[in-house]
Amino acid sequence: MIDGNSGLSRRAFISSATATGALAGVSSTAAAQESASTETEIVTVGPGGSLVFEPGTDSTMQITPGTTIEFVWDSDNHNIVVDTQPDGASWDGHETIENEGFTHSHTFETLGTYEYYCAPHQTAGMGATIEVVESISTPMPSNVPAVPDSAKTLGVATTFALIATLGMGFFFMKYGGDWDVEDN
Repeated sequence: MIDGNSGLSRRAFISSATATGALAGVSSTAAAQESASTETEIVTVGPGGSLVFEPGTDSTMQITPGTTIEFVWDSDNHNIVVDTQPDGASWDGHETIENEGFTHSHTFETLGTYEYYCAPHQTAGMGATIEVVESISTPMPSNVPAVPDSAKTLGVATTFALIATLGMGFFFMKYGGDWDVEDN
């Protein structure tokens, strides 16, 4: 019997497969953490001349700690006056009245609810809320189709077939065939 792959052991095969999987997992986790820590959200101040903060006026805006919000003025004569904020927070808003094209940024670190308004348009209801939470839970949209059980079964069967193929490939590479080689 001739075995050209005698240097490949089961231990080496499993070690290299495990190392490759771990490396892929670590690199994707690091990339996800990097993108999460530098998140920026935009709030439009007076979009299209309306007297709202978008998002924030119609529904509470939820963010995680460390998120920077950039307030972008889309119409004239607006400001940001902080009404309430959690203890220990240091957001001053931007009380100077500004016009279209102005931007103001703030990074929110303290958990809790921040309420703010535009002083010239407060009586018209131009106020908003930001809620800083540990994690944001997104409800499942109602228009997303469910995955049928037959598709899940097919996925499990395909995964099993791939694993079985790899196992058989390893077996044949390790133990090879038992045939005679003719001498010329």
